[in-house]
Amino acid sequence: MHSRPDILLSDEELVSRAGRGCAESFDELMRRFQVPVLHFLRHRASPSDAEDLLQDTFVRVYENLHRYSPRWKFATWLFTIARRVSMNGRRKPRLQATADYGDAPANARSPLENLMEKDDRRYLWEVARRVLSEPEQTALWLHYVEEMPLADIAIVLGRSSAAVKTAMFRARKRLLPHLQVLGPTDAAVRGSDARVEDANSWAAPLEARHA
Repeated sequence: MHSRPDILLSDEELVSRAGRGCAESFDELMRRFQVPVLHFLRHRASPSDAEDLLQDTFVRVYENLHRYSPRWKFATWLFTIARRVSMNGRRKPRLQATADYGDAPANARSPLENLMEKDDRRYLWEVARRVLSEPEQTALWLHYVEEMPLADIAIVLGRSSAAVKTAMFRARKRLLPHLQVLGPTDAAVRGSDARVEDANSWAAPLEARHA
């Protein structure tokens, strides 16, 4: 009935089959994850470099399928590799980038996601790159965009859950003054409905999402 039975399998089942040599299963994993991983990488490098980093990430995944353990979620393992590739394999910026893959998927419906609409979204992550450390940027991205659980973010960053929670709280506090400048006037200029109240509510404790 289904021409592609792999689409019915979980990520972990697919990576297990791919590790045994099933090319179709690996193709399905790429189909599922290439867009979210590309969006993750585009906020860590130029759009054109992100394409190269994406290819490098999946090459690294393929070469290390034998190292994958079922005790990990595949997405957590994948983003761990993508982060390492982006940190260790950055290329020289190119003068012009023509690729456009649109906005990051809006899976989360937190006040932060309301702010991250159109230009405001780009503004927010540009500010994050300037004022936050790389681990803090990564933690916020995985939390709000990928909706990754705190325990999985800790695995990606190689830190304890408590350390990640503390880092995210401090990062949000540092970002808050920059978010507050997105008042009604600035939001109108950027063509968004963002409000200062959203920025204030975004500073609420993380326990609301990961009790």
